[in-house]
Amino acid sequence: MIMPRMTVPIGGTAVCAACHKPRGNTRRGWVPILSGAKVVGYTCPDCPEATEPIRRLESASGAVRFRVVVDSTPPGASRRRQVTRTLPTLQAARSFVAEVHAKIESEGRFSAVEVETVSALCQRWLSSRRDVRPVTVKGYREALVPALRLIGSKDVREIGIREVETMTDSLAREGGRYGQPLSPRSVRAALGAMAQAFDLATREGTVSRNVVRLARRPRYRQRVGTDLEHWQLAELLRFREVADSDPLAAAWRLTLCGLTRADVMGLRWSDVDLDKGSVTVRTGRVALAKGDHTDEPKSAQRRRTVPVEEIHPGTVALLRSLKATQAADRLKAGEIWQESGLVVVDAIGVPLRPEVYSDRFRRLCSAAGVTPIRLHSVRHSLAFVLTGAGVLPGNAAALLGHTTEVFLSTYNPERGATGIREAAAALHRVTSG
Repeated sequence: MIMPRMTVPIGGTAVCAACHKPRGNTRRGWVPILSGAKVVGYTCPDCPEATEPIRRLESASGAVRFRVVVDSTPPGASRRRQVTRTLPTLQAARSFVAEVHAKIESEGRFSAVEVETVSALCQRWLSSRRDVRPVTVKGYREALVPALRLIGSKDVREIGIREVETMTDSLAREGGRYGQPLSPRSVRAALGAMAQAFDLATREGTVSRNVVRLARRPRYRQRVGTDLEHWQLAELLRFREVADSDPLAAAWRLTLCGLTRADVMGLRWSDVDLDKGSVTVRTGRVALAKGDHTDEPKSAQRRRTVPVEEIHPGTVALLRSLKATQAADRLKAGEIWQESGLVVVDAIGVPLRPEVYSDRFRRLCSAAGVTPIRLHSVRHSLAFVLTGAGVLPGNAAALLGHTTEVFLSTYNPERGATGIREAAAALHRVTSG
């Protein structure tokens, strides 16, 4: 066994030799350090004993680790071997020492368990998520990037609650790609994905508990209601006016009817009824690292038929014009035309990349002189227009492909106050006879 060198502090028996915690009149759990028959110091219950091959380490920021240097020399070997490991808790360090000794006693040698980094664990977890859509896996992968920049190279078993909380603080302070603060939503997404990866490590026994879920998370004020970025009605109409002169005018009309980017990018001509002036959302197309992916809508509510001509008169005319343009492009392209059946394609039939659509939206916002918002925030704008027009929440939610509960909690969280007043009035009538 390797005996770690532990410096006995001045005043020896008055404080812990490892952490310098005052001993006072406490006796229970304090282990003496002997020099011959003389007691020269003590270690407290939170620190390794002097005879253990473990040393307590403390960083400048106050983070505590336990460094193990244990003899793993097989019986009869001429060359001494050591195993080292840094672990987040004293219990984990002692368990590791016991594991080494047990392996040597039972097998005559100790083969170190291959270290799995946090990045490797997260990648393995992402690869196992065959139960969700590829776009969901893409979202998890992107959410993990800022966190893995901080702790991705560390051994999974070395991550403790303190490390997770320190990581969370760093993400909120400077977790962005260029050192800017990461948004509360992005921090939550990173922690949520990493917690699921550590669930896998917990199930497999690599770690005894999920420290990501145990760590305290900062409280964030969630943006709901009018805090969400959105246009006023005048800006929405101004954007429509300018977008109507764009080659993708028909697509922008669909966006202004409440379709998501995935809805528009995945819309097929077979789902467009020009006679009725409606489109039916049956598929969605999203951007992945390697090409696009087309799938069913992510929820039952997103599968819906939208009367686009009724919402924005003239939309059918723009769709007919777009269809005629594509027919001309098909004849001109000849054999190089790539038939997909999609509404939004380029001059040779190649489906437009979703991120290109978003970039084009930003340029149109600038051209229209309206508030630059995210493409998805057009849906927020429509939700507030609908609410202001007195549309019932259930009906507005149906148009946007939401549940009523999600619509209310997102766009009208104060609506409960009206219900409280109505309930109070009803109780007054009953109790007043």
